[in-house]
Amino acid sequence: MNGTYERPLPRRTVEVVTVWYGYPLSHWRGPRMPRFSSPMVSAWNPVLAQGLAVDPHAPAPYRDELWCDRWIAEALLYGRKPYGAFTLPADEAMRWFAKSGGTNLVYRAEVAADVPAELSAGVPGELVRVVAGTSERYAQLFDLDALIADYREALPGELAERESQALDAHRSRSPALDYVLRQSAEALFAHTALSVRGLTLGYPPRETASRIAAEAAAR
Repeated sequence: MNGTYERPLPRRTVEVVTVWYGYPLSHWRGPRMPRFSSPMVSAWNPVLAQGLAVDPHAPAPYRDELWCDRWIAEALLYGRKPYGAFTLPADEAMRWFAKSGGTNLVYRAEVAADVPAELSAGVPGELVRVVAGTSERYAQLFDLDALIADYREALPGELAERESQALDAHRSRSPALDYVLRQSAEALFAHTALSVRGLTLGYPPRETASRIAAEAAAR
């Protein structure tokens, strides 16, 4: 039993579970957002990029401390995410750079500093940290009109307007230009609207909308 399983719930909500060989890796509820879809957005993106598991003691696909980084690197190469950051041994990073030459990816790389002991243990040579994103503009990558319409139904008025404006302002921008090449790009990314961050990482808008609503309610 592998896959993403969805169940419609009352009040225009949906329940989503990702399962690996019968073991749940994530379980969340969010609003239905039926208009928007994209091959670069998947319920698996937040799960496999962050190494999520409902029960940390249950079997999971993550074989070592760099498994998620390798998954992010591959997902970027094959168009399963528009943006991401990963850390790899230098020889693997060099192979990734060579493969990225035939894509629309732009990247910034540096020798990883302050590497946790569990990451560096058993890894020969240096680790390289890479931040990469596609040069294509958001309006080319995504149906922003459909996504904005979904957010307007999924969130209350003020929240919906704030997130809709942020998405609309990104039409002519791109993950590479805004969040890879600009000075202090990662700091800018960390402070942009949640709807934009989630979309840029390839996370499901339904999950992002649920988080936006929860954070607003907690204030």
